[in-house]
Amino acid sequence: MSSPHLTLRSAAWLVAAAALALALVIAISIVGGSGRTPPPAAASSPAPTPSPGPGAEPGYRLTVKLGRVLGHGIGGRAHPGDLAEAARAVSRTMTDLYRVGFVDPTAWHDGTFPGIYRFFVGSAKATAHTDLRELTLGHVAVALDAVQPREARLNVRFLTDAADRPSTAFAEMRFEGTAVSGTTETPVRQEGDFTLRRVDGAWRIVSYDVRSHVPSAFDIERKVEEANAFPSLPSRDPLSFLVIGSDARPGQSIGGSRGDSLHIVSVDPKTGAASILGIPRDSFVPVPGAGTTKINEALVRGGPELAVKTVEQLSGVHIDAYVLTGFQGFEQIVRTVGAISIQIPYDISDHFSHAFFHRGPTELNPREALAFVRNRHDAPGGDFGRSLNQGRFLIAALAELLEGLRTDPSAMIPWVVAGARYVQTDLSVPQMIDLILAAPAIDPARIVNRVVPGSTATIGGLSVVLLGAGAREMFHDLARHGTLGG
Repeated sequence: MSSPHLTLRSAAWLVAAAALALALVIAISIVGGSGRTPPPAAASSPAPTPSPGPGAEPGYRLTVKLGRVLGHGIGGRAHPGDLAEAARAVSRTMTDLYRVGFVDPTAWHDGTFPGIYRFFVGSAKATAHTDLRELTLGHVAVALDAVQPREARLNVRFLTDAADRPSTAFAEMRFEGTAVSGTTETPVRQEGDFTLRRVDGAWRIVSYDVRSHVPSAFDIERKVEEANAFPSLPSRDPLSFLVIGSDARPGQSIGGSRGDSLHIVSVDPKTGAASILGIPRDSFVPVPGAGTTKINEALVRGGPELAVKTVEQLSGVHIDAYVLTGFQGFEQIVRTVGAISIQIPYDISDHFSHAFFHRGPTELNPREALAFVRNRHDAPGGDFGRSLNQGRFLIAALAELLEGLRTDPSAMIPWVVAGARYVQTDLSVPQMIDLILAAPAIDPARIVNRVVPGSTATIGGLSVVLLGAGAREMFHDLARHGTLGG
């Protein structure tokens, strides 16, 4: 069911993120932390020592001080000893990057820095060519004799795989030095957040967000230059995920209960347009092997695989992957990632779901979040209004995640923990991480949120929803264009 093109892509990440934004990750051990973990043995190179020879350009060696190495796994904090080797390897990569880009004049090649690109992989490698000035001394290098390092400090957080091996590193780097040209000196500084993955046994950069303070020309006032790059997906085909909310109660199997909510979340990587399309749980449709019945029966009869097959047959939309969670898991996810800020569309007072809200901006705690997405008695159109509110919540959760990721890539850590514990999906771990890393390219304001229309009826004693021409038009639009209104 999962497509081979689900590996990387900025806009495509929305499919997974909006697809339950807070529930889009699966079993993976991680490390993050509070800052109290003792650092492993530090630093990489000898102390900064001027080393000019007769007639040679002055040069300096770079020492990177390895500071915090933080971590938590799914079961708790990772042992520092398990991270030490990986931390030293990341430190070596970052030391070499800054040596080439800032400290070693023999690597500058008149400001072209040809050796810099070996530290990057994927789309970040291509973007590094565009951002060369921000990642290095840039063109000012031709006017310099040397840069003397004053401070280079590195902090690292890791994600580890299911075998507790570090697989993703979030590196915070700060470099300060003095640029030398003859008898003239001027300060240089760069700060950066880098995400690294282990590739062919070496740690390489897959995304970055840097801020450089480098003179645009020597003796001219320094300018602050900023650049960032996020993973991208080579495929240009539309992607669609099925988000399934199970009505399983505590102790029940979430894959063996009825599907309480269904949403197709789609994105068109060519345009960045995205859609969330809700399908009412009582929709009376053909379910393979079960005849025509309520669509929520598909999950209890055949798990998420049958739910996917049913939706594909109904809509004509190819589903690339699914994410599934239940009531209890939903609350635990929100508890793990923190309150979700949302715009409540109207006053709500429903004692059935315990949803009591005033219209306007609200922060939802775990209990309130579940009450909001379950409310149907006080929602316009009943299940239709509830499904629309569930789409609103997905967008709000995505916005919450994006806000954290734009300032700190390691903000994904609690989301990974939540997904590992409380979500089922057929996405692979590398797919999930790469999609999350790509999140900052997404604009939640551009997501179209709709519910397929239908009419209520009673058939065989069952209260059902009959989907008519309006639903068929929406499905056709989504299947043809990859998003609604394409």
